[in-house]
Amino acid sequence: MMTNIPPFLYHAFMAALFLALLLSLLSFFVVVHNWAFLGVGISHAAFGGVALGFLLGVSPDIPALIFAVAAAMIIGLVKRRWGLHEDTAIGILFSTAMGIGVILFSFSKGYTSDAFSYLFGNILTITQGDLWLIGGVTLLTYLFIGLFLKGLILMAINEDLAYVRGIPTAFLYYSLLLLLALAVVLAIKLVGVILVTALVVVPASVAMRMSTSYRKIILISLVVGLAVNLVGLAVSYALDLPPGATMAVTAGSLFSLSLILPRPS
Repeated sequence: MMTNIPPFLYHAFMAALFLALLLSLLSFFVVVHNWAFLGVGISHAAFGGVALGFLLGVSPDIPALIFAVAAAMIIGLVKRRWGLHEDTAIGILFSTAMGIGVILFSFSKGYTSDAFSYLFGNILTITQGDLWLIGGVTLLTYLFIGLFLKGLILMAINEDLAYVRGIPTAFLYYSLLLLLALAVVLAIKLVGVILVTALVVVPASVAMRMSTSYRKIILISLVVGLAVNLVGLAVSYALDLPPGATMAVTAGSLFSLSLILPRPS
């Protein structure tokens, strides 16, 4: 049966599966830290790297990764060193990186379709190498969170208390930012710069409408993420629509449905 599946569809399915597991796990920490806007900032910073890659005639993946990681680290430094709220730093970096991206794309003639695919996702761009990379980052993320889960939870509740108890809060903080930057860049090929935030924020947001236990929230978040990605991908393939758009609409629909649920006690 697998031999009848087009390679591009197999790659897209596996990428959607791995990214659901990756982004849904990170979604819990994004929501509890109020980092919803952070995914927007990182993804739009990555767009500047994408544009630079096209301008230089190289794969945009590496410049996008550099821009995204740099943006995440700068946001973290601004928050922890200078006490500026993350949203302020994100807003500045967001607009600056997008401006750089638009300027660089204006010098890159003939790349309009490529820019569109990075903005909204294109399942044809996913390769076997991408799957290995996504799988590796997913495994690394699960190992990291598995090792430091109690410290991460305490840090999310009260960072000062976590620090007093000897938890390496700075290390955990920057590590989460790094993993989120990696995850966002990896997801851009599938869902695009503009819509990746839905996959980062919605799973845990829906899960928190259903439970107050962090373990249950994480598990429900994983189920929601898988549903969003796989249903969205199926609709995208069936109707020949950008996958990012169908996944975002699926995510928004699930969140809307969750609003009718009674708040967990």
